[in-house]
Amino acid sequence: MRKKFFTTSYFILILIALPVFAHSAPTKNIIPAGLNPGDTVGLISSASRADQNQDIDFAKERLEKLGLKVVFGNHIYARDAYFAGTDKDRADDLNQMFANNKIKAIIEIRGGYGCAGILPLINYKLIKKHPKILMGFSDVTALLLAIHKETGLITFHGPLAIEPWPQFTVDYIKKVLFDGVAVTFENPTDELDPSQDIIQTQDRIQVINGGSAEGELIGGNLTILVSLLGTKYEPDWKNKILFVEDIGIKNYQIDRMLSQLQLAGVFKQIKGFIFGECTKCEVSDGSYGALTIQQILERYIKPAGIPSFMGAAFGHDPNNFTLPEGIMVTMNANDGTIKMLEPAVKTGT
Repeated sequence: MRKKFFTTSYFILILIALPVFAHSAPTKNIIPAGLNPGDTVGLISSASRADQNQDIDFAKERLEKLGLKVVFGNHIYARDAYFAGTDKDRADDLNQMFANNKIKAIIEIRGGYGCAGILPLINYKLIKKHPKILMGFSDVTALLLAIHKETGLITFHGPLAIEPWPQFTVDYIKKVLFDGVAVTFENPTDELDPSQDIIQTQDRIQVINGGSAEGELIGGNLTILVSLLGTKYEPDWKNKILFVEDIGIKNYQIDRMLSQLQLAGVFKQIKGFIFGECTKCEVSDGSYGALTIQQILERYIKPAGIPSFMGAAFGHDPNNFTLPEGIMVTMNANDGTIKMLEPAVKTGT
């Protein structure tokens, strides 16, 4: 009788533990195939529509300049309020691009707002079966993080097709997505004009906490990232290197969002922090401009004691890194670099 009791109890404990083990099992990263000249890529709008049709033409030409062929999503010209079609329309475009074996990569034309609405409509099982490059930033952060969380696919926080692509940006696209190089990301070094200044003042990084850290790279637009807290698409923060950027927000809003991340325990879990560009964010009046962005960051990041710096070249400016979500990196806050420890794409496929 006693033996039967222990056997039954042991069996019950196993049944109780199984869901815990299943839930905690990490999703294995999926590395997509790299790009080659002549490949076909899909151009879609998962959020807002391009303001002008000519912007879509320019986006196509940028990709063609890289030797790629371009196919448009069915709803790229659609409009539903401020979206590029309904949630279903935009989700269908994304799902169809992943299902189409002729499409080697999916490039988002712009951000704006709307990606969160399609997250429940994405066919994540399909994506796991047909992994490929997905690139964008800003509101597209929701797609990059959700797809990586649900499938393990390495996604790419890189330039939107509607934005200008200077050579600095194109070089990183080619190295990361075409050549499959494990690059070291570092800000542009401008040629000095002695008649203007004898030191470089543009594209300078600012150290918050010195040192280096190693971990999986994860992040994107700060506003969008914070909006995912408490949802099933919230990233796993443990041992990550977190990078964030934003546009058009006031200093107190940055303060509020960093406070939310702190209250959620994020800064106790991550191993490093990188702040990129915050375009049109700083205010100069005496009400909300009393603290600079650097001072606000220091309020939250310095006490965490993790390596951290600001001013990296990603965000709503033309110069943009192509940052792989989920790839192992080493960041060095002292020199403002992010070093990939492995390629983010498979070459020769």
